[in-house]
Amino acid sequence: MRVQLYYFDGCPNHLPALERLRQILRQEGLTEHVEEINVTSPEQAQALAFLGSPTIKLNGVDVEPAARDSQAYAMACRTYRNGVKQEGLPPEEMIRAALRKASGQPAGGHDCRTQTVPAVAAKSRESKSASVVMAGSMLAAILASFCCILPIVFGLTGLTVVGASAAFAVWRPYLLTATFGLLAAGFYFAYRPAETECASGSACSMPATKRRGRLVLWLTTAAVAAFALFPYYSGPVAEFLLPDKTSHAASPALQHASFRIDGMDCAACAAAVEGKLKSVAGVQTVRVSFEQKGAEVNYNPAVASPEQFRKAIEEAGYRAVIDNKGA
Repeated sequence: MRVQLYYFDGCPNHLPALERLRQILRQEGLTEHVEEINVTSPEQAQALAFLGSPTIKLNGVDVEPAARDSQAYAMACRTYRNGVKQEGLPPEEMIRAALRKASGQPAGGHDCRTQTVPAVAAKSRESKSASVVMAGSMLAAILASFCCILPIVFGLTGLTVVGASAAFAVWRPYLLTATFGLLAAGFYFAYRPAETECASGSACSMPATKRRGRLVLWLTTAAVAAFALFPYYSGPVAEFLLPDKTSHAASPALQHASFRIDGMDCAACAAAVEGKLKSVAGVQTVRVSFEQKGAEVNYNPAVASPEQFRKAIEEAGYRAVIDNKGA
């Protein structure tokens, strides 16, 4: 393609027009070579069909469609209509459309690198929406596992659960539904087809921001899965984090007490109850089973009683029934 820029030395728009033209050529993936022609006389202006400075021609055709039949040749600064105003440079879209037509591309082709303000705003809104759904899915997953996270937290801090974990256990199915619904929305934003087409391998076919967004989405999904599945591996975590406060001093007259416990939803709950029982003075050994929904306590009757253990279990947020009071 032959690209020519006509100008004369008295017009200040020559260099800005050259810079704009080269930038658009670069964005369109075309060679940036521009033939600059300095018009020096009215006679030369007439011979070259020079309509003023700057004039851009592609393969000998003016970039401004409305001026192609004009014969107002002159040594003057040229203006171009851009919307409702006149400017000293041809608008970018005018140059771009002429380049596409001259190179055989569709006039309405998509510009991967230069987007309109509404398009940029739409992408910004889409990015914010994706961030919101990812943050929402993470929060919902954490709340869904609070039934097993809270017992560990309260066990570490010494506070009582006061039934909070049981309340979250009731909401767990709904929170998990919200979690994976939000994740599905996140994948929709990340992988839905573009509204406009881009050439394969072009700068807009997979922007760096979109690649980063997809990476963050997958990392979020992994974190969400870890939180959602926490009840299934909470037991070992609780055993590792919660201290063993059981006294192992020898006692010649230990007694045994058994309890049925209602409200435990995972192994972490059992570990929290076990930690609470171990903190009672006089306890020698404790075993709390999430599967069997019960507790077995060996204790020194001179220091502790089954009623103390029942109260300790209820302080942890669960209901306890004494099976036997030991011998």
